[in-house]
Amino acid sequence: MKQLTRMLLVNWHYIDHQILDFAPISFLTGKNGAGKSTILDALQLVILGDTSGHFFNKAANDNSRRSLRGYLRGEVAEVEERGLVYLRSGQFSSYIVAEFTDTVKKQAFCFGVVFDSSPEGDHQHRFFQLNEPLPQFHFIRDDVPLDIQGLRQWGLQKKNRLEMFESNRRYQEVFLAKMGALNEKFFRLFRKAVPFSPIMDVAGFISEFVVDVKSQVDIDDMRANIRHYRLMEQELKRVQARVESLEQISAKYVELQTVLSRLQVYRYLLDRADLHRLENKRNDLRRQLDSCVLQLEQTRQALSKEEVLANSLREQRDVLLAEKVGSNAYVRLQQLEAEKKLVETQFAGLRQGGVRIDRLWVDHKTRWAAVAEGLKEVCDGIESSSVEEGLGMAEKVVGGLVQSAGTRLGQALKLLQAGLASLPKPALWRQRSLLDEGIPTELDLPQVAAAFSALGGAAAHLRDVHQEVKAALTDWEQKQMDLQRSIAELEQGIKQYNPMVLSLQRSLRAELAQTLQPQVEIFADLLEVRNPEWQAAIEGYLHTQRFHLLLSPELFSTALRIYNQVKRRDHLFDVGLVDIAKILEQKLERWPGSLAEEVETQDPHARAYADYLLGRVMKCESVEDLRNYRTAVTREGMLYQNFVARQMNPKRWETLYLGKRAIAMQLAQQRQRKLEVNALLMTWQPLQQRLSGFAMQDAPGSRDLEDLREFQDSLFGLKHLRETYRQVVDELGHLDLSYLLTLDERIQTCEADLHQVAEDIRQHQQAVGGLEREGQDLEERALPVAEADLMQANERLKAGVEPTFAEKIGEPRYQQELKRLGSIGTLIANFTRQKAAEATRVEQYQRALVQAREAYNRQFQAGFDIQRFDNQSYNQELQGLRDSQMAEYEGKIKAAKERAQVQFQEDFISKLRNNIETVELQIKELNQAIHSVSFGKDRYRFQVRPNSVYQLFYQMITDDMLLEGFGLFSRVFQERYASTIEELFRNIVDVDEDNPAMHSELEQNLHKFTDYRTYLDFDLLVRDEEGRESRLSKVIAKKSGGETQTPFYISVLASFAQVYRVNTPGLDNTLRLLVFDEAYSKMDHQRIRESIRIVRDLGLQVLLSAPTEKIADITPLVDRTLVVTRIQSETRVSIFDPNRQATEMGKGRRF
Repeated sequence: MKQLTRMLLVNWHYIDHQILDFAPISFLTGKNGAGKSTILDALQLVILGDTSGHFFNKAANDNSRRSLRGYLRGEVAEVEERGLVYLRSGQFSSYIVAEFTDTVKKQAFCFGVVFDSSPEGDHQHRFFQLNEPLPQFHFIRDDVPLDIQGLRQWGLQKKNRLEMFESNRRYQEVFLAKMGALNEKFFRLFRKAVPFSPIMDVAGFISEFVVDVKSQVDIDDMRANIRHYRLMEQELKRVQARVESLEQISAKYVELQTVLSRLQVYRYLLDRADLHRLENKRNDLRRQLDSCVLQLEQTRQALSKEEVLANSLREQRDVLLAEKVGSNAYVRLQQLEAEKKLVETQFAGLRQGGVRIDRLWVDHKTRWAAVAEGLKEVCDGIESSSVEEGLGMAEKVVGGLVQSAGTRLGQALKLLQAGLASLPKPALWRQRSLLDEGIPTELDLPQVAAAFSALGGAAAHLRDVHQEVKAALTDWEQKQMDLQRSIAELEQGIKQYNPMVLSLQRSLRAELAQTLQPQVEIFADLLEVRNPEWQAAIEGYLHTQRFHLLLSPELFSTALRIYNQVKRRDHLFDVGLVDIAKILEQKLERWPGSLAEEVETQDPHARAYADYLLGRVMKCESVEDLRNYRTAVTREGMLYQNFVARQMNPKRWETLYLGKRAIAMQLAQQRQRKLEVNALLMTWQPLQQRLSGFAMQDAPGSRDLEDLREFQDSLFGLKHLRETYRQVVDELGHLDLSYLLTLDERIQTCEADLHQVAEDIRQHQQAVGGLEREGQDLEERALPVAEADLMQANERLKAGVEPTFAEKIGEPRYQQELKRLGSIGTLIANFTRQKAAEATRVEQYQRALVQAREAYNRQFQAGFDIQRFDNQSYNQELQGLRDSQMAEYEGKIKAAKERAQVQFQEDFISKLRNNIETVELQIKELNQAIHSVSFGKDRYRFQVRPNSVYQLFYQMITDDMLLEGFGLFSRVFQERYASTIEELFRNIVDVDEDNPAMHSELEQNLHKFTDYRTYLDFDLLVRDEEGRESRLSKVIAKKSGGETQTPFYISVLASFAQVYRVNTPGLDNTLRLLVFDEAYSKMDHQRIRESIRIVRDLGLQVLLSAPTEKIADITPLVDRTLVVTRIQSETRVSIFDPNRQATEMGKGRRF
């Protein structure tokens, strides 16, 4: 036999370098995730020669996502930010090598695979065979595994003992041959056996796993023959339809040619008329060009005369200008004008500054006067406001706001009035001239500074009041929201307590609820006041004691500890926790006439606490009765206690908490307070909006004062400017300018004459330009275009018809129609309508012809040109079809149909019979192989028999008459099976394949009737020690997990025993290896023992994999136990001996 002895793993998932030693029966165990499936996947890869990875980890997970790349690079995890995380990167090589020993020849050999992984993430591989034991250096040189090229170089030294394969297929062929000339079935069987699964579909398991016969018969050739004769039938019908369509096309073509002849005459007449029209147009343009040339020459002569006159006038004007500029009066006039302009420019700058100052006064006076007016209205409103009247005591603080705001706003108003009164009036600089004596020459800067200071102070007051009112409004808005929440809770029956009371209550309930069902209640919630007249006195006397928390006596110590733990964390102070146990120990009784009589409760603890607090506080109708008791109180809240009489503060009962009436009272109070707060908001929000506008006003600052000082400095030069200006104006008034005026009049006369001459020149130039453009357009554009149009029309006329047509038909007809109609225009108008009508008919006839041709091409898949002018292709097609021998089709169709039926019926039945006989023979041989094998007290036998539903088909297929020379169509066979043959033929042949629904039915029938399994039933029979047999298919659903794994195990062992030829002397030196992952997971100890015994009896080698839970059941029965462990990112394999400590196997170096 060929026995697996060792396996080398290098750079495989979590394994860096490991040697595994195997025995005849080896047990691979370890916790889930340790790496058992990793090792089995490596072994499968070498055995199957398959690098696709489809078989990886199938026993652990049918939907396994493990990949070859993940194994090679050591995939660790998938991180969302980084993607897949690997142990290895860069360039490295991996090895999986299995060492086998031929026990007959006493020789060792190896099969393996090497992978080269690149930094880019891809990899290459080569399978190889080594005809010697696993080398001691484990394919590693200097701590680096050999790559593919390095292995090839090493193999050259082994003298043909190392063979590397270029394809997986070649490797598989050599592997099967080396392992004892195994059949291809070995790969399918080995792959299916590894995931150790129970049988649920017995028939499917046997047909797919046990027998080795192609399930379906290929009848494609026979179906092709049938389709051939059917196509011939259809082709005959198509020929008949084509002839009919072609005849219609021929008729439409003749009609079209008749209409085209008339259209040709009309087109000639129109083209000839167009040519005549263009000749006339060309002649008109030539006459226009001659006229344009004559006018251009005349206009150029007139222009030349005007230009001579213009030159003469320019010379006269220039002489007069020179005489004017050279005079002394003109020189002095220019100097004085320049000085005047300079003074006016300086004054303009000064006036611009004055205008800016005027704008400053106007801006501040306008804005702040408006503020003062609005502020006075606000102050008057605050003084006369009665908003404080009717407010609750809690809102009286608004009075302080009114007083503060009123005072500050009054101060701001006084400052505004003082500042506005001190601001200077505008000097109206925009209206001032340089000689205006009313211009102010200085500013009262101290007064202006005082006004600016007053306005700045007023602005500061307004900002402060605005912020104060804004803060108050924010508080009232928060108060409004708090009141709204309180009202909502009160409407739900929730009283409004101090938040610290509620916080402690929640904490106690939460902590105590972990072990108990605590009742932590507020004292006020447990009480009702019998007489409302005494409610105020009771509420006032109890005061904060109303909010103490009551709970069961046994919970007090725990609650006190919790209170002490949370008090600082939650800031809880002044919240009472009643020690009711101590109060109950005193056994106090209330006195008649005490306040305790006015309190009712259903809670005994609340009753005891109420009696303790109120049981000795006596009720008095008048203050005179108070001294009769140590502690007493009146309805109005006058309290006598410890010999001291005092009136309790009404605020104590301003908000009631005792009884159901308290909720209604609190709700009314909160609603009233909400109305008060709403009133405050309605009153002060508009005021705040106005104050916001006031506060946003900018007050004059130091920059404005600095601008005023600069302007004041510039005013000092005003007097000098005024004196200079007067001197210049006076001298201008005394200049003698009479001679200059005379010269100016003569110059103006020359300019006027020159202007008129220039206008005449311009008009002549425009006329010349227009005539030049007109002539150029006629000569370069219009005439060439007309000549080209005439040439095109002439060519179009000649191209459209044959010369003989123009000479004999076209030209005579044109002259006739021109003489009849009298003009070219009438001829064109008349025949344009006729041509359009005829062209429409041509389009209709041509469209009909094209549609007929297109329909023919589409229907009969013809490739003719549907737009072609002539009908030659379709006429030739029609002639060819008419001359064809259609009768010949019928004979061919009949002969083809007979051949196809005979071929189908005989060949199909023969192949199907052969498959059935082969399956029955394989089942028989398999039963012989396991005949002597028992599993405990049970023996197993595979059964195959005809399917009762298809019994007739089975009898026909397997009838021995077919072997005795009788054919399917012989009389004797037809008498027995004619209807059965016809039904089978009809199901898989006589179906319309062009109909989608029928095509689907055909595919279903083909799948069913060409599959030998349709005609057979498979089962596995179990015989007990008393000879009773049971069919596994009937009891499979009732079996336990171990009972369903046992048949699988028996079937697999029998199949492998058959493939390995265990019972065939002389041919049994074969591989004996089986691999079971998750083996015996459903079996008990006894079944496991029997399973391993059968393996030994059959002489097989097995590698079992199971979790550590099966160690106690399996280890005593096997030859070697291998324990797989994973420490962080490294998987290790150790030999486990229950009597000694585990020994680590073949631990290599880490790379």
